[in-house]
Amino acid sequence: MTQHKRRIRVGIDVGGTFTKAVAIDVKTGNILSKSTVPTTHNAKKGVSEGIVNSLSNILNESKINVNDIELISHSTTQAINALLESDTSKVGIIAMGVGPERKNIIKRTNLQDNKINSEQDIQTCHTFLDTSHLISEEEVKNAIKDLQKQGAQVIVATESFAVDDPSNEMFVMKNATDLNILSTASHEISGTYGLEIRTLTSAVNASVLPKTFQVAKFVEEAIRDSGVKSPLMIMKGDGGITSMDTFKTKPILTILSGPAASVAGALLHLKVTNGIFVEVGGTSTNICIIKNGRPEFRYVTIKDHPTCVRSMDVRILGVAGGSMVRLKDNRIWNVGPRSAHIAGLKYSCFADPQDLNTGEIVLIKPKETDTDEYVAIKCEKNTYAITNTCAANALGMIDEHDYSFANQESAKIALKILGKFIGVNYSEIAQSIILT
Repeated sequence: MTQHKRRIRVGIDVGGTFTKAVAIDVKTGNILSKSTVPTTHNAKKGVSEGIVNSLSNILNESKINVNDIELISHSTTQAINALLESDTSKVGIIAMGVGPERKNIIKRTNLQDNKINSEQDIQTCHTFLDTSHLISEEEVKNAIKDLQKQGAQVIVATESFAVDDPSNEMFVMKNATDLNILSTASHEISGTYGLEIRTLTSAVNASVLPKTFQVAKFVEEAIRDSGVKSPLMIMKGDGGITSMDTFKTKPILTILSGPAASVAGALLHLKVTNGIFVEVGGTSTNICIIKNGRPEFRYVTIKDHPTCVRSMDVRILGVAGGSMVRLKDNRIWNVGPRSAHIAGLKYSCFADPQDLNTGEIVLIKPKETDTDEYVAIKCEKNTYAITNTCAANALGMIDEHDYSFANQESAKIALKILGKFIGVNYSEIAQSIILT
């Protein structure tokens, strides 16, 4: 008797803390298997290692033949987390226009004095090319090199009415490629005529381009090396899917792919028709209102930066279960946006109580560009982070069957060490962390 080929679709979500995979039978809609593994930020090939691990787990668990997989849909919070945590590349903006419009064009495209260039945010530098004459290859390459000297790692080409005639923007991109530097053209990001909003959106896109380009390359290699030959797609913020080539060049279109995938799951699998959807991850939290079986849509605003990209109306907060506590002037003043996973630390609530008893408070920089105000406990064997999850466990707020349930004794020890450091009772400290 001939065995019918199964039709299986796989979803993989790469978050700031965890990478999740799920296999679904297309005919029945049943979940065949699912897997959660830590996101592998620091692996040689980055997050792709975690993708392979989660994919291998579901293939082995359900004895899935890779030839039965008809589609892999990938969603990620990599781009939005990079923006939330200011893990971005400096953007060099090449603005173009005819001489008489120079002053107005510079005003609308030079973002150096705008809010986008605040501390620990997207950094930009700017130059102008007069297109009243035919710009030469030498002019463009010199402009790119000057921006590189100012620290630019990626280029934005922007010109008035480029949505009608993109030739100059494309010429800049060609020369950027010749100089081995990634670039974004404003006409590729949006068909909007507004030069300022188009430039701003392109700058946000470009700021995460080097990171997402590398991620896309590694993910594609990892999936193909696992033997899967089916199409590899990525979720867009509006709930649709597109090719990985889009993720490489226009990551801003997928900026909310992780949150959009969560909402799609609530709609399709949980059959939610009316409700407030809240997903708490390790690095960020997503909030969405579902009304009459549909989410709202809006133009995306990222860290107060307006863009011309439409997406599901999902609000993202840079705080979640793994967010680290921050001290200033001997008091808790913030939690996040850095997570313990990004800092390469384990949660103190999952530590051995005996090891924690040897600990003392230290203030660290999770990344080199951070200030040394993130709280950690340095012990004989390891250094641990104090997170929202630790505080919640110390207060007994987590049900024992919950995924984030941990060792309450360890959580209390960690909070008592912090309480002693700043002279406050551990329960007050824990409450302060939760409410901050």
